[in-house]
Amino acid sequence: MKKIYTYQEWLQEATSAEIFNPKRNRPIIFDGHKHPELANEFFALISTAYAEIGGHVKIKSPTDVFADPNWNFWEGVDIHGDENFDIILFGQKTKYGIKVSGVGHDGTSQAKREYLVRQSDDLHKPGFYAETSGKIADILISKYNCPIVNSQEDVERVLGKPVVWVGENPSDKSAPGNSWYIRNIGGHDHAKIMLGKPKV
Repeated sequence: MKKIYTYQEWLQEATSAEIFNPKRNRPIIFDGHKHPELANEFFALISTAYAEIGGHVKIKSPTDVFADPNWNFWEGVDIHGDENFDIILFGQKTKYGIKVSGVGHDGTSQAKREYLVRQSDDLHKPGFYAETSGKIADILISKYNCPIVNSQEDVERVLGKPVVWVGENPSDKSAPGNSWYIRNIGGHDHAKIMLGKPKV
């Protein structure tokens, strides 16, 4: 039976430093579902990363961090040399590659910059892709020249569901790219653009 943790128990659980002993700037790939004791630490990183847009659409509490069974790819990095993870990336391994679903970081300018560098590096590799929007999409496209998936057919194949293809971002005409689409996530319509190189 899966253990239900109280808030006090979350605070007393082991940290990423104690579990993984990460070395500075050396990414560690792991199975997040095997480490539910990290949910509180990871929730803090994820909440910090998404604070400017009101939070991650699917993660509203520590219990949501590992709730999605499809999130089977987790990577953590210590960039400050303080042993705990300063950046985490998480996503889903699919037949089209690894779909990056979210990020967490400690809010420092170094962590934000390093996250964008690592994310863009991955999105230039075959088999990595992500749905993005807003400021992050702007930065990844304009500054880091991340490839855009330009075909509605390819996007729908990768997602396994239809989308409403709109071309220009309807809520921000200045947004880069002309391969935006609308799809419902968490009961709300969101404008998205797919970046990277999924194996289609």
